[in-house]
Amino acid sequence: LNRRMNATLEAMARALFQSWFVDFDPVRAKAENSPPVGLDEPTAALFPAQFQDSELGEIPRGWRVGTINDLTQFSRVSLTPENFPDEVFDHYSLPAFDDGRVPKAELGGEIKSNKFTIPKDAVLLSKLNPHIPRIWAPSLSKERRTICSTEFLVAAPTALASREFLFCLFTSDAFSRIYGTLVTGTTGSHQRIKAESVLATSTVIPPPALIERFTTAIKPLMARINHNIEQSHTLAALRDTMLPRLLSGKLSVVRTGLPSTTKKYESN
Repeated sequence: LNRRMNATLEAMARALFQSWFVDFDPVRAKAENSPPVGLDEPTAALFPAQFQDSELGEIPRGWRVGTINDLTQFSRVSLTPENFPDEVFDHYSLPAFDDGRVPKAELGGEIKSNKFTIPKDAVLLSKLNPHIPRIWAPSLSKERRTICSTEFLVAAPTALASREFLFCLFTSDAFSRIYGTLVTGTTGSHQRIKAESVLATSTVIPPPALIERFTTAIKPLMARINHNIEQSHTLAALRDTMLPRLLSGKLSVVRTGLPSTTKKYESN
């Protein structure tokens, strides 16, 4: 249920990003002397009523063409978890992403290679086999340090952008089409993206005030997504603790005299 809910919430966020920053729906509406649909007056006022030509085609007047490097910097701060064998890390890996986007809690002694540390508000962007989209907005633990595979690009927003804006940019269809053309390598299992190629990619840069308004609108959705991920993380830990005990017989399920929907758990 959490996964399905998150898929819906992410689709809503991407739809708003597509409307504002790719299709420019509010600008087109104002150019036709129509009020933008679904926008309050202060938000609508942030959009111009005209377009201008650019190297990327027609863009809203007053906006500019820049690069991804204007919006994000890739963090490369790393550590060796094996140096902290008894410390538990939240490990964001490609297998964990594919298995429900829940990071795995692992002892440092069990992690055999260097990992990137994840700064606050970062978005993870897989550089391996971009035909499989893996974009992750981590929910950082307050109790444990958070690390990720070096197969991720760790994108931290610049002053112009925000975590929410970057996540929606990287998950947009427009970015995905460009991202897939930046691969190096010849085989399907070893295609990778170079960070420098991503940072040099051209993109439309909206005014900071509009990015801020978008962030305000999307932040509650992202917060709910992270809450659902944390809940799934807790449920997964509970499952991993209880299932072996149930299978081994150390934990049994015993019916009581209460209604059939009520069960009593006993530990041997």
